[in-house]
Amino acid sequence: MLDRAHTFLSAATRELKEAWPCFDARTRDNCSDSKVRAPMFLREHSIPRLSNISNKMILLPVIEREFRSAARQSLTYNLRVLGVLSLLVVLGMFWLKGQDGPGAAERLFVYFHRTLFFAIWLLVPLLTADCLSRERREGTLPLLFLTSLKPGDIVSAKGIVHGMRSFTLWLAVLPVFTVCLLGGGVGWDEVAISALVNFSSICLALGAGLVASARTRVWTRALAGAALLGFLFLGGFLCVLPWAASMYQGTPLARRFPMAGDIEATPGNGLAMAIDYDDMWQWWLTLFKSGPGLVLFSFGCAAALCVCALYLLFRWSARIVERTWQDRELSPRVIWMREKLFKPVVFRKQLHGLLRWQLQHNPIGWLEQRNWSGRLVVWSWLAIVICVYSSLFANLALYQRGFHTIQNILATLLAGSIAVCAAGSFRRERESGVLELILVSPLRERQIILDRLLGLWFQFLPSITLLCAVWVYGSTFLSDEAEMPAVLGSLVTFATLPLVGLYFSLAKPNFMASLAWTVLLQLVVPAGLVSLTHYELLDESGLGDLAVQATVQLATAAVLGWRLLVMLKRREFIPSVS
Repeated sequence: MLDRAHTFLSAATRELKEAWPCFDARTRDNCSDSKVRAPMFLREHSIPRLSNISNKMILLPVIEREFRSAARQSLTYNLRVLGVLSLLVVLGMFWLKGQDGPGAAERLFVYFHRTLFFAIWLLVPLLTADCLSRERREGTLPLLFLTSLKPGDIVSAKGIVHGMRSFTLWLAVLPVFTVCLLGGGVGWDEVAISALVNFSSICLALGAGLVASARTRVWTRALAGAALLGFLFLGGFLCVLPWAASMYQGTPLARRFPMAGDIEATPGNGLAMAIDYDDMWQWWLTLFKSGPGLVLFSFGCAAALCVCALYLLFRWSARIVERTWQDRELSPRVIWMREKLFKPVVFRKQLHGLLRWQLQHNPIGWLEQRNWSGRLVVWSWLAIVICVYSSLFANLALYQRGFHTIQNILATLLAGSIAVCAAGSFRRERESGVLELILVSPLRERQIILDRLLGLWFQFLPSITLLCAVWVYGSTFLSDEAEMPAVLGSLVTFATLPLVGLYFSLAKPNFMASLAWTVLLQLVVPAGLVSLTHYELLDESGLGDLAVQATVQLATAAVLGWRLLVMLKRREFIPSVS
């Protein structure tokens, strides 16, 4: 019996090696039955071929799998709640500023549209950025290729599911939009324009996330690529909107239905058309003497172009997945580029000495800057701030008119970058298992938290120092307002934001939930409370607003910092799932 079994297994192994090309994921389509027959032991023992089994796998079960996976994530439901809460905050701000009166419903509709427009471009690329890269990290992408699925099927399944999740965000805020419709003054043409603009934005933002996710398996690179592509696609969308109107002027249809003016195809006009800046929609509706039909036709053409772009991005993502789904060695060109672009050239001795000193005195903070990507954050933000200030001081009149606004925008962007780094800080160690090794080391939990906070603070210290120094110096001759409360408020935000981000990086199962809760508690809630109390205090110096903001942020950071310490001591942090 053993001899017969050994003979059978030897024959099976030999024939599988001969017929293996038909079962390989990359070459099975090139094999035919006439060239390579099924192994003899499969025919004799009536075992079906793997290709016949895999043909039973179709696209719908994969889509169902993705829907079930998304339904199990709390972020899917929290996203809808967050969207509704953001519009309710806008409604409260609108009511507190006393903007009710004639035309209030129309103005409120525009505010709601702008909030939803920017939320789509901010959230949809980031939510989609990890859909394919997560499959690579977990090792499930090669398993999908063992079936009859093609790369386009996998990308389509991911795109459909994440597109539906994006549309659920849109549908969740529709009941809040009905407040504007009940108030009157909002026409069906404005509703249709808003729907077309948001639909186009979802298409392009979804494509940006898919392309970024298809190119890498590292989630930080996928998020950075999605943000960059989303910014580029937003600029392209803002150019497409006025271009569609300018192209209409050169068509024979414009002779029969003429326009009362001209629209230049510039990104500024595109932004005004997208967010209805300065009643752009009403002005554009008056250009067409035949009614709003042609205006909707222009927005519809832009939406059709976005749908075509989404289809091309799907194909491009499938092509990328097909070429890069297997882990391969780095090519000589990539190795050469890394050596030339990311390897230190000057001050190498000083850099190595600094890293050794950090490793000895702050090993937890050293983990933030041990590779080139961590150091790139430091110098990138410093370079951005220097470039912005160089261009502003070259045009001093423009800088003087908007000094306070520009400084607040730079501080908000820098705070957002700190929130991103803090919300994903402990995630890397938790995924790789380094966090468990750190906790069993001689380092105490309090020291781990403090060292990581110092690492995050020193990572952004050059940019924060330059920002505050220019802010204080420029306030002496470029602004008539009291800038010191704003400077101190920004410093409090920069100091407390990393601690809150560290807590949510352990308390939440995925990065987007960590980032959303960090931004909500340390940026949105303090800003909302300051706006609520500003009209009650009537303090023009800004000290009252500073006191409210600092109290809320310091109290939140103290409570969550203590909770983080307890969580590390009790090992209560949950495993990371995407």
